[in-house]
Amino acid sequence: MMGANIQYGGAGVDTVPGNMDDTWNINMTDVGDLTGWSLSLQVNGIGNGISDFLDDSIFFISYAGSKTDPKGTHGTMLSNAGAGGADITEMLGSTKSETGYSYYAGLQVPGFMTGQRAGFEYNHGSKYWRSFTYGEDTLVGSKLSTRGDAYELYYTLPIVGKNLTAQLSYVYIDYDYSGSDMFFDSTGTPMTQAQAAANGLSFVESASNIRASIRYRY
Repeated sequence: MMGANIQYGGAGVDTVPGNMDDTWNINMTDVGDLTGWSLSLQVNGIGNGISDFLDDSIFFISYAGSKTDPKGTHGTMLSNAGAGGADITEMLGSTKSETGYSYYAGLQVPGFMTGQRAGFEYNHGSKYWRSFTYGEDTLVGSKLSTRGDAYELYYTLPIVGKNLTAQLSYVYIDYDYSGSDMFFDSTGTPMTQAQAAANGLSFVESASNIRASIRYRY
C-alpha cells in the first residue's frame, strides 16, 4: 500500500513549505500490506406473504475488517521533527499491526408510486478501519470509510424503467477519529479531537451531503 515518504531537506519530488521556512520533500513509497475481508447477507422480501410491502422490501447487513502489516521504512513529519530525520516503519500512524472493523446495514422499501424506492443505510467504522473506497465522487468522500457513524436517506424515482432513474439523497457523517479515507501512512493516523488539538491540529467533526442525481444504466 502506498503512503507518503516525507524527508526534511535534500532533493525530493515535491517541496512543501513547513514551519519556520523549513522545506519538506515528499514522494510516494510502499509502506506495507493491508488485508481486507467482508461477509454480507441480503434478504429480498421480508417474511413470506405477510404483505406486498414487505415482499417488495430489501434488507442487507455486512461486516468487514482490515488488518495492516507495516513494512520497510519511510519518513514522516513527526519522525523528522522528533528523531532528527530518522525513518520509521509504520502504517496508519502505528508501528504495530492494527485491526479495524466496520458494520453496514440498510433497508430499502417501496415508494409512494409504482417503481419508486426509499432507503435508509447506516455504517460504523472503528479506530483503525480502512476501506477500499477511493472511487467515491462526492465532496465529503466515502461514507463507507468513516471512522465513526454515517447515515444515509434516499429516494429513487424511475424515469425510463430501471435504466434511467433520478435520486435525491442525504448523507450525514459523524467522525470519531481523523484519517478516514487518507493514505496508508501517517496521514491516516486516527486521532480524537483532543489528541489532534494537543498536536496543534484539527479535523472535521461532521459532514453532510445533499445530492440530486440522474443515473443511466446500459
